[in-house]
Amino acid sequence: MGTELDAPPRVAVVGSYNHGLSMAVDSLPTPGETVLGGDFAEGVGGKGSNQAVGAARLGAAVSFVGCIGDDRFGDGAVELWDEEGVAVDHVRRTDDAHTGVGFVVVDDDGENAISVAPGANGHLSPADVRAAREPIRSADVLLCQLETDLDPVIEAARIADDAGTEVILNPAPARELPETLLDHVDVLTPNRGEACVLSGRDPTAEVSESALLDSLSEFGVETTVLTLGDGGAIVDDGAREHVDAVDVEVVDTTGAGDAFNAGVAVARAEGRSIVAASRFGCVCGGLSCTTFEVVPALPDREAVDGFGA
Repeated sequence: MGTELDAPPRVAVVGSYNHGLSMAVDSLPTPGETVLGGDFAEGVGGKGSNQAVGAARLGAAVSFVGCIGDDRFGDGAVELWDEEGVAVDHVRRTDDAHTGVGFVVVDDDGENAISVAPGANGHLSPADVRAAREPIRSADVLLCQLETDLDPVIEAARIADDAGTEVILNPAPARELPETLLDHVDVLTPNRGEACVLSGRDPTAEVSESALLDSLSEFGVETTVLTLGDGGAIVDDGAREHVDAVDVEVVDTTGAGDAFNAGVAVARAEGRSIVAASRFGCVCGGLSCTTFEVVPALPDREAVDGFGA
């Protein structure tokens, strides 16, 4: 793994694009409750696209594989990727579904709740992924999430694994992971809630990080990086090492996970150890919390390097 010194790290991202609709509220609504909101904004998003843009801002050569609708939200996606330098030769447009949409509410403490209508993301197929075989095979790292159907993710991971490309899976939103996917994953990056779901626990249950990692180790993935928000992350690659978060003023945590995963992918593509890559990812995630909305908050390389990452 790794790239030539005079060439940028290569990252392939297979995943989702969602047009974002966000609202600021004093507190997140409870079931059945209506709360009055404040500022409202539209923007670009989706875990796959966010991570692709995040990786590109960090200096990677990024190829994105996804599916969007033939509508104005899809037009906005194409404009974004063009501006950010993300290669989208393998993004398919369809008139059979709308572009994915995400709804986000953010409270005064920066905590958020998100709901997603997948739309065209659900039309991404294994055939679409096979058509993108070359950029996946030639990448240093493949980065995937779970906002699409599982079949294209499995196909992408298989193609990457067969080519010796490292596979990082951000298991969000969490769901049962089949062996046909896990067998091809090198690095699993759940947050605490996702780790609870993956291990069959109630996400609100009190359980130690050690117990969660013990459960996830049964999946047979070589490395798990458990992210803990302002608690940093724990890297489990046989030994367990805690990585500290950076001290920043938190405004909005919505895109922190995407920034973290983009950072880990780029650092791994550069040849860094998984612990060093996780430190780099923690800086990216922390910096993303200092600005509202996801894409505007994704840090560039200069900002991250300024933290000594």
